[in-house]
Amino acid sequence: MINKQSSIIELDDLKKLYRIVAKNWYIPLIALIVAAVISYVYTYKMPNVYQAQAQILLRTNDQVNEQNIIGENFGTYRWWDQSNIDNVTEMRVIQSYDLLEKAVRRMKLDVSYTIIGRIKKTEVYNNMPYSIKVNNLNPLLYEQNFGFKVISLDKYQISYEKNNVEIIKNGVFGKELIDSDFNLLISNISISKDNLPSISNIDYQFKVHSISSLVTKFQSAIEVENPNSTNILKVTLEDVIADRGKEFLDTLTNVYVENSVKTRLEVNANTLKYIEKQMAEVVDVLSGIEDTMQGYKETRTILDLGKEQEDYFDKMSEYDKQRSSLNLQLGALNSLENYIIEDKDPQFLPPAVYVVSDDAFLKQSVTELYDLQMMVNERLVGSTVSNFSVQEYQQQIQSLKKNLLVYINNSKKAILQNINDVEKQIQFYIGNIKTIPKKQRELLAIERNFDVNQKMYLFLLEKKSNTIIARAGILPEIKVIETARSMGIIRPNKRKIAYYFVIAGFIIGLVIVFIRNMLFHTIESVVELKSLTKLPIVGELLLSDEAKENYIVVDKNPKSAITENFRGIRTNLEYMAAGLSSKVVLVTSYNPGEGKTFCSINIATILAKADKKVLVIELDLHKPKVQKALGMSSDLGVSTILIGKSSMENSVIQTQIENLDVLLSGPVPPNASEIILNQRLNTIFEYGKEHYDYVIVDTAPIGLITDALVLMKHVDAILFVLNTKFAKKQIVSLTEELVEINKVKNFGFILNGVSKKRTRYYYNYGYGYGYGYGYGYGYGYGEKEKAKR
Repeated sequence: MINKQSSIIELDDLKKLYRIVAKNWYIPLIALIVAAVISYVYTYKMPNVYQAQAQILLRTNDQVNEQNIIGENFGTYRWWDQSNIDNVTEMRVIQSYDLLEKAVRRMKLDVSYTIIGRIKKTEVYNNMPYSIKVNNLNPLLYEQNFGFKVISLDKYQISYEKNNVEIIKNGVFGKELIDSDFNLLISNISISKDNLPSISNIDYQFKVHSISSLVTKFQSAIEVENPNSTNILKVTLEDVIADRGKEFLDTLTNVYVENSVKTRLEVNANTLKYIEKQMAEVVDVLSGIEDTMQGYKETRTILDLGKEQEDYFDKMSEYDKQRSSLNLQLGALNSLENYIIEDKDPQFLPPAVYVVSDDAFLKQSVTELYDLQMMVNERLVGSTVSNFSVQEYQQQIQSLKKNLLVYINNSKKAILQNINDVEKQIQFYIGNIKTIPKKQRELLAIERNFDVNQKMYLFLLEKKSNTIIARAGILPEIKVIETARSMGIIRPNKRKIAYYFVIAGFIIGLVIVFIRNMLFHTIESVVELKSLTKLPIVGELLLSDEAKENYIVVDKNPKSAITENFRGIRTNLEYMAAGLSSKVVLVTSYNPGEGKTFCSINIATILAKADKKVLVIELDLHKPKVQKALGMSSDLGVSTILIGKSSMENSVIQTQIENLDVLLSGPVPPNASEIILNQRLNTIFEYGKEHYDYVIVDTAPIGLITDALVLMKHVDAILFVLNTKFAKKQIVSLTEELVEINKVKNFGFILNGVSKKRTRYYYNYGYGYGYGYGYGYGYGYGEKEKAKR
């Protein structure tokens, strides 16, 4: 046999849950509907965010081996050939302010356009019927919305706020609109007679952005990833306009690729510029020598020299050329030494090193130094000098500079020694040339000078050609392997948001039900009341329309269900304080309007119909209602007795109901709560006990006035009326405390206003009488109860 107490869920719990659901089912449903509507409006107004994606390959093998303008070593060293490739720096370079600024300026994104709809605003990128060029703008108006309205084919109107004042300006398409705050040129792109009616009905807005705000916006919207530590960078950009996102990402990758070859192109251009400058100087020298030689021959009438004499001058010319070349190398080494010692920026690298030096080691070392310095500069774009890779490269630079300075010093000594040797040879041939006649010797000197400069010109011309060829071989190390493409909408996930709203709405509905059940739930049935208290329940009163029409319902319709409820209360009342020949019963409630006076009169009436002599005492001296309910009035009553102006005999009034008398309140005293403390109150109760079987005392609500607490010591039983409109768990708990504190022996609840579907008893009205099983319990009434029915 199963023990019912061991059940996890009892039947009463299920019934209670069912009552809560039956009473509140519509609240979560309404919350769901409201949440669905709010989510629809909310997601409809939210702009879609699109994602564009591109991929970049770093360190490609597409490089042409650029030839050095002198030898084969220019560009043979690459810093990326090192093992410590830092793609993190490249990721930061792409997101750097300068790079993004170049892309923003190239795309001309300083003005954004918006169409104002009935519910939401829609930002538009292309296909606008007009365009705006901002020549000048007050900085205070950046990021502020300007209203725009097309008036006609030629005219427009803009509006904006300044110092909380709306300003309206009219302008003409194609003409500058000049004001103290701005200088705008607005052009008509596609407004025609055909589309003017529709365009003029559209409300437009535009906003002028500062470059810094645009760069900040794109910095927060762009993301660079290095998948699986490869040499591929995946660049993604989020934007509310798909086409703009793709176009900006393409522009950014192009700017990044261009930036990767910028430094090498600058070195090539500087070298070419240096060569052209030297060639111009040599050309000027050659022109002067030609003119001098021609004039000298004409004035001196000099014939050709002999073979031996020409050989002297050829040898001397060759040594002169060597001396010039050595001096150039020495000058290049001095410039390089100053560049290293003064720690200058890479842009000041002397190009002469590549032009006049045939030292492969020196050129390779200089190229390595330049690349390392450029690498440090690029690292510093996205990091600080404390970065590990920056410090590592700076250590390599210092070591390389130290080795270069030692090598340069040794090279300078060797070159100076070679210059001394060449000078000796030149002096030797100068001595031999002195044996030649003076006129012929002077002519040979001019020819020798011309020959030296002509060879220098040819040398520079060859290097210029090689430099131009090398420039064509400078290709980016970076390659876009996947141009920008749209990845579609990435957010908001409108369906997911709708789910969240619906779930939140349902939860809110449940919370409302919970709060309503905990704070505002009222006791609706005897079963529920029994679960909350151990105090006796005398009865329940059903909700009845008859009470509105006739206050003494038990006299008007003795066969009604509510009359049967009062009969049940009468039966239970006989067992309370059993053995007393006369009983004083106090009827009270916690709040006004719960039906205590209604219960007092009908209980008294049902007792009188059982041949019991009953006296109703109206002891609610604050707001008496018994006289109104019975349709009676009297200048004598409780108040006059308590002050000694009347007696019980001449104050008690007989009602129209047999065996039922009433002692009305009399005139309402100003000190009602104090007057009941009068000793004459005992006289009233003694008279009632002596002459009546039941004395029913109608008092003020105990929740507002303490009169009932004072009267408890004079009564034999207390009936506490609870109305389903106001009966809460807290009231039951407070009542239990009052009963315990005052040590009340005979106490019982009456639950008033119970709906028929909430009662556990069944009444059959078909045969002209009603049956009540167990206790019959009753109710009190008013306009609202009838309306509910």
